[in-house]
Amino acid sequence: MITKMSYIPTTDSTRPFASAAEKCNFTEIDYIEDEYFMSGTANIYEESEDQKPQVIISDAPFTTRLLIRRPKEKRKFSGNVVIEILNATAMIDIDRMWVNSWKFFTRNGDIYIGITSKGHVVDSLKKFDSERYQAINWNNPQPDRIPSKELLSGPFPFLPQYESGLFWDMLIDLAKLLRTDDALNPISDYGKGMLFLTGWSQSGSYLARILHTFAYLQENTVDGPLFDGYLLAGCGATKAPLNAYSTGTALIFFKGGIPQGSILGGKEPVMAINTESENRLAYWYGDFDDPDFKFRTWDIPASSHDTDYNLIEYYEGQGRLDLNKINISNEWEGCEGEPMDCPYEPIFNAAFFHLYNWARYKIPAPHAPKIRTSISINPDMVEDPFGSYAVNVTDHYGNAVGGIRHPVADCPTGVYTSFSKTATGGVQPMFGSVMPFSQEQLKVLYGTLENYRTLVARSTDNAISLGFILPDDRNELIERVVSMAVNRGLE
Repeated sequence: MITKMSYIPTTDSTRPFASAAEKCNFTEIDYIEDEYFMSGTANIYEESEDQKPQVIISDAPFTTRLLIRRPKEKRKFSGNVVIEILNATAMIDIDRMWVNSWKFFTRNGDIYIGITSKGHVVDSLKKFDSERYQAINWNNPQPDRIPSKELLSGPFPFLPQYESGLFWDMLIDLAKLLRTDDALNPISDYGKGMLFLTGWSQSGSYLARILHTFAYLQENTVDGPLFDGYLLAGCGATKAPLNAYSTGTALIFFKGGIPQGSILGGKEPVMAINTESENRLAYWYGDFDDPDFKFRTWDIPASSHDTDYNLIEYYEGQGRLDLNKINISNEWEGCEGEPMDCPYEPIFNAAFFHLYNWARYKIPAPHAPKIRTSISINPDMVEDPFGSYAVNVTDHYGNAVGGIRHPVADCPTGVYTSFSKTATGGVQPMFGSVMPFSQEQLKVLYGTLENYRTLVARSTDNAISLGFILPDDRNELIERVVSMAVNRGLE
């Protein structure tokens, strides 16, 4: 239950962590950014034998934060409210879906709400500004519980002082509140809107948990759907843990009425986008248009989980200073080639556009070809659910075959890999690299820069015709890709 919504002002001396107002020129584009602290109580759940949530702790108090970005003029509101489950993997709040698609959200007039999703980020928030974030509370109501060995050896650190299981009621109660005129609703004066839940990487598993465990409980559908659509990206096929003492569970094939061939989908439209870092780990084998099971999956070749834009360029300036303040590094760790520079943000923009239309006008999103995969006996590759090893099929240059074709994939100026080799002999698996073609090779492939621009425009226009890039993104995308060729020596 949400009992309090507190506005936390931005002043000359204090502002939100991960503020976007300066980076995204809110003054020029007539957007505003506010931070609220949302307080109340939440139940904590565990999964029953029939995979239903059952309460193990009742009414635990919490205070979390919301980042709200919206049009300054209410009349410009699009009617779309995008709620991002802020990613906590790096022990900080990361608004990656905003970073990828903020230009689309703001030109469209969408309201964006980022919600802190895990107690793991509390320490970094208080390190950033102890006075501002003093009230944030994700305290573990029963710290005497004993964690399992499996949990302690898992991929995410166990912090006994915090209870991540508080999140489910936080999110569900927020969604219900946003559909009302209640005084606690911070966007009530904008009028009714459709709610779209989104999340990146670890946060994608939160969407899977919502869909499989909470979205269709009777108490969450009394006044309509919990959310009107879902978009998850950069993630594999797991459900997030229900509480701090449980582990994530794999999504199960062919159970509970799920159509054969997929493990994700919903009564409302669900879209999943993956780069080459994840497509072999995300086992959604089919798209569906069933009335009670709608699903699309899009694969982006010549890409990786993190890119030069969304991990480095976006944070230049104040963002870099903020990360330095809490001792977080966002540097590329590769030692060969250059950081992955694929501008895949326009594909995310198109996905949101189609998700909106699918939910609002019942126009299904386009189907997309998948990146081609094969089986390898190389034990260093990622094991698939059938005990084999999946690898992406590549062309004679070494670039992935299939997936959504876009100008970097169609007109490569290097070999794109989803990982980077480090100076210590290791591998950075999420931030990819590019081994640029030589100037001589570029000239043989494309002749002149003018001809290259023509080919890039042709690829872009083809992607637009198929619905994978929006016309509004055309010119900027072409210029970004052409500039990459210029930087690599094409004349």
